[in-house]
Amino acid sequence: MNVSKLEKAYFYNSMQRNLVADISWLIEKLFKEKNRILVFCKDLETVEVIDNFLWAYKEDGFIPHSIETEERSSIYPILITTNIHEDYEHNVLLALSGVLIKEKDWKKFSKAYYFFDDQEIKEKENAREMWKSFSALNIACKYWVNKSNKWVLARSS
Repeated sequence: MNVSKLEKAYFYNSMQRNLVADISWLIEKLFKEKNRILVFCKDLETVEVIDNFLWAYKEDGFIPHSIETEERSSIYPILITTNIHEDYEHNVLLALSGVLIKEKDWKKFSKAYYFFDDQEIKEKENAREMWKSFSALNIACKYWVNKSNKWVLARSS
């Protein structure tokens, strides 16, 4: 899959939310739409939490996925990792915990979902930097917040 330009970026202020449940629902939805998803985590502990949750997400099934191994295989439709390698062939990026992503890495995806907690200063700063980078290149950005336990669009560019 050769994606030449990031088209859309969705920012989610995940403060006071069950992030793992939210992204599990999103991963399942994106997977059913035939997307290949890379879940980019800040550390191995987060990788393990996401991995365990996806195996037990539903009683009647699971979401097929893998975690990064030394082989760095791109055959998995859903890959959970702490690295973005150029040989991965995923079209959707889910970035968790306000991780800062290098331009050379995010440019290969068609959509990015960026989760951060604006109560965490570094995560909020990183989210602002990512928004500015995307907006400067005319990438459509949307910012979602939680109100009354629902995601509500707060800003769009």
